[in-house]
Amino acid sequence: MSFTNNKPSINMTIVGFGQAGTRMADCFAAIKDSNEYVYNTLALNSNDGDLQELKYIPRDNRVSLNLGGLGKNPTKAMAILENDEPVREKLKSFITQSIRPKDELVLFAAGLGGGTGTSTLVRALEEFYDFNNKPKIIEELKKIQAETGAADFKANLEKYKVQAFKKAQERFVKIGVVVTLPVRSDGPDVLRQVNEFADRIWRAAKNPAKGIAFVIFADNQYFYDRWKELGPNAKADNYRDYANREICNLIHELNTGTNGGGTSVTFDSQDFRRIVLEGTGSLVISKDSKKVEEINNVNDLKGLFTSALAANSLHDPISLQETDENGVTQFAKVHHVGLLGVLDKKLENMGSSFLDEAKNELIEKLPLSGTVFSGYLQDKHDFRVSAYTFYKVEALPQRLAKGLVKEYEEFVQKQKAVSYREDSIAKIAVADDENLDLDLDLSELGIDMAEIEAAAAKEEDEEIDLNNLNFDGIDLD
Repeated sequence: MSFTNNKPSINMTIVGFGQAGTRMADCFAAIKDSNEYVYNTLALNSNDGDLQELKYIPRDNRVSLNLGGLGKNPTKAMAILENDEPVREKLKSFITQSIRPKDELVLFAAGLGGGTGTSTLVRALEEFYDFNNKPKIIEELKKIQAETGAADFKANLEKYKVQAFKKAQERFVKIGVVVTLPVRSDGPDVLRQVNEFADRIWRAAKNPAKGIAFVIFADNQYFYDRWKELGPNAKADNYRDYANREICNLIHELNTGTNGGGTSVTFDSQDFRRIVLEGTGSLVISKDSKKVEEINNVNDLKGLFTSALAANSLHDPISLQETDENGVTQFAKVHHVGLLGVLDKKLENMGSSFLDEAKNELIEKLPLSGTVFSGYLQDKHDFRVSAYTFYKVEALPQRLAKGLVKEYEEFVQKQKAVSYREDSIAKIAVADDENLDLDLDLSELGIDMAEIEAAAAKEEDEEIDLNNLNFDGIDLD
């Protein structure tokens, strides 16, 4: 696909956290233009071993917390990040010094099924805000304070905080977040922790002051199912590699395809920035492709966009409208929408009317609150035609919104239904000598049996020392 050699519409820095996140960032690092990195990439992990396996991220951009791993326990990892001063300072230094936010967007990537990525991502979002965006708000607030009287400023502080935020917001360094949900087989404990940390990320993303432009909750279960279905055609040794490649390729294709030309209706890079950087919510990306010979007319092209819109390429569908128990239909707020077509040059006489048809149908399907931006390219495309749809919505994939809780409850019910056995070590039988009466007179050996019996009786009357009791083997059931 030659259009992927275009200059990016948005210059990005990609920061990977933990094993999953750093491998995703490594995919972006593999993209080069004339031997120059297209994206600035960095990696942070809890141990050196995982960083050594990366192939493309420059070694100077790899940072280890030297913890030897965190054992798929983000709660424990958060405690370490909060209480271990050297580790906390190393993470802070990575956020404030290694990440130089000269680009328009800093993309944080992590997996939500482990310890390092999940915990460091949450902490990194806080540190990034404190260092890059919060000072801009305070700077504007000081200007307002200087322009008002002390009493007025104090009395109307909340109003002035909002004014300061709105002025500072234009200078914010925007953050994008890409996190992967675990597969079901990771078990109930992982699902429980993912549910907790995904909620923290989502609440931060909905707070405009944090500067989080979007979140993509990519789903490893979704990729695992597709990887199994494709088999050798997936061209990946495992579903994780397949997922990372798909996520990276989709983002890069959109970032370069929206900066192309040569047709009557082109996608403007400024419009792409608006879709990605304005507002908050989940960024939904979909792609559908067909062979050139399967496209015979405008309706076929319009249908390709319709099928792309109906599916999602990174997770299960997001419900855009729901009916509550009172029969009231509620809609999810959809911001700007993008439609991008890539047509092989064999279809150069097809024209652009298919975009108008697709836009009309899209408006009927989406509870749109923004603008629809569209364009298409005619380029070398492996004799295929592709339709991309992308938009930001204030809603979540169905598995994350409701499914994880259901999966966790199913695990709990299965555990309750299982009867667990309790094993013990079988005793080796020995000869029964209990009835052996030797009738020995032990006084000849200096042993006074009367004294032994009296001592035993006294021992029974003594108080029990609770501090020296041995609790091994207590049955807690």
